[in-house]
Amino acid sequence: MNWLSRVFGHTQAPDPYRPDPQPLAPFEQALEEGLLIARHGVFLAVRNRLIVRALREGKAFDEEQAARVVSEELTLAAEEQREYAEGARRLLEVAGRSGGIADHAHDYHRIDTLTLSRRQRLYSALADALEAYREDPDDVANFVDRARTEAWNDIGDNVVSQLDQRMSSFADEPEYEMRRPERLRQLLEVDLPALLPRNTDGDQSRG
Repeated sequence: MNWLSRVFGHTQAPDPYRPDPQPLAPFEQALEEGLLIARHGVFLAVRNRLIVRALREGKAFDEEQAARVVSEELTLAAEEQREYAEGARRLLEVAGRSGGIADHAHDYHRIDTLTLSRRQRLYSALADALEAYREDPDDVANFVDRARTEAWNDIGDNVVSQLDQRMSSFADEPEYEMRRPERLRQLLEVDLPALLPRNTDGDQSRG
């Protein structure tokens, strides 16, 4: 017996910490919350693509093109959930052959099979719902309307901010009052049209 044992006595090593299992939310609630998150992610992706199309590419809003963007983003979101479901299925196969208790959050055993099975079902249900949205014209139209509104709000804020910066720089010039009419003409005829989206295809067809 070493000196530590003589001082403190012989004690058995404590059992490793095992957190108490937390109750899972009802499946329908988890699905509803997951759909809210997934739909919001799709909306943000569509909105950002509309903004890039307008500001960077200089193209006007096109409803059919926006609907295609919504369909593409819903497809990507559904495919992502399918991948998650497949990952849960593979973990479930491994866990079903492993006894004991997990040592860390990603160490799955037979005791975790119910949780993994539920997770696989949830991811698959999310993918099914996202694909159903993609096939419903009303759902696609709702995505388009909301994304268009938010995109134009952001574009409007961007235009106003840039115009404020231009006007402030003009006002700081010593000859501001004398050159004010020319500055206003440039603002209306050059600067403002440059900030607003334009329909490049339509301009070419009229030329």
